[in-house]
Amino acid sequence: MRLKFSFVRYLFLCVIILSVGCAGMNRLREENLSMSQRLQELESKNALLAEERDKLENTKRSLEESLQGTGASVRIKDGKIAVMLPSSVFFNSGQATLKKGVKNSLTKVCNAIKNDFPSGTIRIEGHTDSDPIKRTRSIYASNWELSAMRAANVLHFLVGTCGLDSKRLHIAGFGEYRPIASNNTKEGKKQNRRVEIVVLTTR
Repeated sequence: MRLKFSFVRYLFLCVIILSVGCAGMNRLREENLSMSQRLQELESKNALLAEERDKLENTKRSLEESLQGTGASVRIKDGKIAVMLPSSVFFNSGQATLKKGVKNSLTKVCNAIKNDFPSGTIRIEGHTDSDPIKRTRSIYASNWELSAMRAANVLHFLVGTCGLDSKRLHIAGFGEYRPIASNNTKEGKKQNRRVEIVVLTTR
């Protein structure tokens, strides 16, 4: 009787061990499956990001070729294409009116945008260096006003002369607060004085 009881207890323990073992194996299988799915999702996202980077680089190169000789340059800014108009080329010092000699160049910029980005939202940003306004202080109270007016004049040209859809465009004046170089050097200040045409969306 005691032997029979021991044998039954042994069988019972075996069943418990096997049950726990099976549950553990099932849990491991589920975890492995979940990890595999997450890895596939990450690989898919990385592939999409790489494809988007390549597309941006190709667009940048294409625009650079189209804009040769205009004085404008192209960069990728926060994952967006931005056409940079240096103030030294397009504006007189402390002024917001476009130079007469740059209208052909700006028309070329506009046509390139029309061809490469026929729809979507575009922001025209004005930027300055950190030097305070002096000679035109009576017109522009600060770098904010100067940067915003330069952006506005570029917008009016793109809409009024070049025919871009006004519903696609808006402006922003950032003054000296978004530099791309040091304001401690003349070259850095020159780079910071700019208007950027940023393609926010392509649809």
